Amino acid sequence: MPTITTAQIKSTLQSAKQSAANKLHSAGQSTKDALKKAAEQTRNAGNRLILLIPKDYKGQGSSLNDLVRTADELGIEVQYEEKNGTAITKQVFGTAEKLIGLTERGVAIFAPQLDKLLQKYQKAGNKLGGSAENIGDNLGKAGSVLSTFQNFLGAALSSMKIDELIKKQKSGNNVSSSELAKASIELINQLVDTAASINNNVNSFSQQLNKLGSVLSNTKHLNGVGNKLQNLPNLDNIGAGLDTVSGILSAISASFILSNADADTGTKAAAGVELTTKVLGNVGKGISQYIIAQRAAQGLSTSAAAAGLIASVVTLAISPLSFLSIADKFKRANKIEEYSQRFKKLGYDGDSLLAAFHKETGAIDASLTTISTVLASVSSGISAAATTSLVGAPVSALVGAVTGIISGILEASKQAMFEHVASKMADVIAEWEKKHGKNYFENGYDARHAAFLEDNFKILSQYNKEYSVERSVLITQQHWDTLIGELAGVTRNGDKTLSGKSYIDYYEEGKRLEKKPDEFQKQVFDPLKGNIDLSDSKSSTLLKFVTPLLTPGEEIRERRQSGKYEYITELLVKGVDKWTVKGVQDKGSVYDYSNLIQHASVGNNQYREIRIESHLGDGDDKVFLSAGSANIYAGKGHDVVYYDKTDTGYLTIDGTKATEAGNYTVTRVLGGDVKILQEVVKEQEVSVGKRTEKTQYRSYEFTHINGKNLTETDNLYSVEELIGTTRADKFFGSKFTDIFHGADGDDHIEGNDGNDRLYGDKGNDTLRGGNGDDQLYGGDGNDKLIGGTGNNYLNGGDGDDELQVQGNSLAKNVLSGGKGNDKLYGSEGADLLDGGEGNDLLKGGYGNDIYRYLSGYGHHIIDDDGGKDDKLSLADIDFRDVAFRREGNDLIMYKAEGNVLSIGHKNGITFRNWFEKESGDISNHQIEQIFDKDGRVITPDSLKKALEYQQSNNKASYVYGNDALAYGSQDNLNPLINEISKIISAAGNFDVKEERAAASLLQLSGNASDFSYGRNSITLTASA
Repeated sequence: MPTITTAQIKSTLQSAKQSAANKLHSAGQSTKDALKKAAEQTRNAGNRLILLIPKDYKGQGSSLNDLVRTADELGIEVQYEEKNGTAITKQVFGTAEKLIGLTERGVAIFAPQLDKLLQKYQKAGNKLGGSAENIGDNLGKAGSVLSTFQNFLGAALSSMKIDELIKKQKSGNNVSSSELAKASIELINQLVDTAASINNNVNSFSQQLNKLGSVLSNTKHLNGVGNKLQNLPNLDNIGAGLDTVSGILSAISASFILSNADADTGTKAAAGVELTTKVLGNVGKGISQYIIAQRAAQGLSTSAAAAGLIASVVTLAISPLSFLSIADKFKRANKIEEYSQRFKKLGYDGDSLLAAFHKETGAIDASLTTISTVLASVSSGISAAATTSLVGAPVSALVGAVTGIISGILEASKQAMFEHVASKMADVIAEWEKKHGKNYFENGYDARHAAFLEDNFKILSQYNKEYSVERSVLITQQHWDTLIGELAGVTRNGDKTLSGKSYIDYYEEGKRLEKKPDEFQKQVFDPLKGNIDLSDSKSSTLLKFVTPLLTPGEEIRERRQSGKYEYITELLVKGVDKWTVKGVQDKGSVYDYSNLIQHASVGNNQYREIRIESHLGDGDDKVFLSAGSANIYAGKGHDVVYYDKTDTGYLTIDGTKATEAGNYTVTRVLGGDVKILQEVVKEQEVSVGKRTEKTQYRSYEFTHINGKNLTETDNLYSVEELIGTTRADKFFGSKFTDIFHGADGDDHIEGNDGNDRLYGDKGNDTLRGGNGDDQLYGGDGNDKLIGGTGNNYLNGGDGDDELQVQGNSLAKNVLSGGKGNDKLYGSEGADLLDGGEGNDLLKGGYGNDIYRYLSGYGHHIIDDDGGKDDKLSLADIDFRDVAFRREGNDLIMYKAEGNVLSIGHKNGITFRNWFEKESGDISNHQIEQIFDKDGRVITPDSLKKALEYQQSNNKASYVYGNDALAYGSQDNLNPLINEISKIISAAGNFDVKEERAAASLLQLSGNASDFSYGRNSITLTASA
């Protein structure tokens, strides 16, 4: 049998006394004074609180010596009786089941019954695990009972003190203090019996209030209260929430405003403020008005000063702060109820059930708070009235004592009422699960998902068009729902709830398929094992994770008690370490893994990573990866892997060790400013009165990895094309053909051997083609493109770019600067250089190069290093719109703009060092043939002669292009076009579909000039 130690008893009684003191502190001032004096007298005198030990009692669960020592330390008188227990029971207690009794010397505590009670609660505690949630059936441990006992015992002793005050009343009212004290003592005994029984607590309190009412009905000044208490309804049959308390509220609220048998009907009406139908703001006013009416009925002063004192004291006793949280609870309940309407239609009543809980418990809270407020304001109001009349003083003390008892009863029953409501809700859930054979909270997620599909139909149904596939297979994760979690906590079902639920849906031709397509007869999606199988699909398919999907595995939950009123439902995930995806076999499909969560923080600094293993088919597939590691077996077809749809870290793609085309090792560093999807365990806390429920669940965050650098490794097999991240990526190609896209960021891309295709995209990129016939595209940003050996195609794109090619005299390269101020450097071979828009520098190098210039370009500098057959194509310019002039060793070509040709304004081409060497010198810097759009040609010799002629005959330093012609014919363009076609065909190893047609490149479709050509039609401005 368990043993109760002295320390435990001492601690329990001390806790009980402290609880009583706390209760006293919240009462009205006059009540506090009376109870405090009574408690002090009890403690000091020693003859008011007695531990009564019969001669035949030897002690059971606790030793007799322990009880005696504890009582002595607490100042409780120990009295050994010569009578045995049976005789004492008949004389003092009436029945052996009573713990305390009233004797001529004071209140007696019966030691055998106390010991029995402690034993009983020790057993109950062991059996129930100290479960606070069972307070509605069993208040639990002995400490709870003793705390309640000590609290109300203080009120009873105070009632005995009131006897002295009542005897001083001059009116001679026949008020029996012994009756009142006995009634209070009886109430305490019944309360202890209720706590010790396994019955409905609320109904027992109802019975005790009725008993108290029968005594008070015969007590003048309190008979109205007594009548009301006797007529309380049977609370056990009323139900939960507001109905549970409404009987107490309507029975007590009005009559406790000093119901006076001598007052007339009008006065009683003023006193009977029905708080169930009045707003809080009227409480103070109603009480104040009644007190004033009382005084008028008794012929007492109702001066403004007296009325003001009464009103102010009552107002102070009513604190609106205590009602703010209750008002918020009702407001939230209404919002939840409004929210619930949609999900009711979708088959889930849980939100409505939660709203009902908040309304019911809110009603309990509001009612009990209102009653406490009324009791405090009554005591305060009478205390204020008593300051102007001696008549009110005894009544003030008496009312304060009784109202203290009622307040204590209601406060003690509050948790029981809350749990009663929660149990009702839990019963509804259990009944639903029994009927439907399904988890109630899972059904809640089903309803949430149905609503998600309705709300997002337009987006979901368009995915197949967006990704250019016939069918969309969409996987959606419904994540933790706080309302569902709250309901689980309230109803003590935390171990039955889920962190969410994942769903798979099918869309074709803009419609959602109501059932799984015929070819998907076997399991397609298994989130517990981490399997996804699309291998039976006969259509090109998009597999997309629409919302972040939690890691695969099974959730295991255990609910346990963590404190006196605290519970926690702990979560354990039995996870698997990878997702396995079997792709569509013969149709090109898209696999969007960007919302897969591959990193999980599982507590205690433990970390879990989940890989993707994707086996694709023979079609042209696209794969969008997430932040974790992956093995991609792409199969046949032209397959592309993307790293730019989410933050996948700092990327290094390495194909240098590949023995087969398309094989790469991809290393990614997840650190610094990298943010990734990470699964975490969170807690939701719910309160039901004193009981708190914490429920752990899985969620995710888009976050940094706690300052650590994680390294992920992908193994890619048979992948033809790779797209980088938005960061500064590094690409190192294989000896086979590589196709790399840097995407955003300042990327470093090396093709190495093979005929590579490299794209810098946005950012200031560096692209190196290496050996082979490569294509390099800078994209936006200030890029550096180095073609390497071979026949290369370089396109700088937007930005101030630098383009370089290498190679011997057999090399053929195309360099296109694009927009921006670019620098183009050719090789020893035949290069085609097109600076594009902006002010560019073009150096063809050795070899027979072709330069290209259009009227919309800026000021270009051509610095040719040699070659005996260099050419310049003025693709859309007529020689009549240009003029040439010598400046030192340079030749300047000016072009007309807006019908104005301004000599001295460098807006065309500067041919650097044109006059440094003669045209016959193989290392000269001249362009051997300059073509206009109509095929007319200027040569160095014809230009030299024209300049000399103008200088000697016209004293002009410039010459119009049309006056420097060597020969002219449209047929002259055909050889030029053929040469350009050969360079383009050789450069970059373009296939048939991508070959650039020379005619298109030269934009020869429109030969009409923007100008009218008569010598006088162009305005010439010139400087000497």
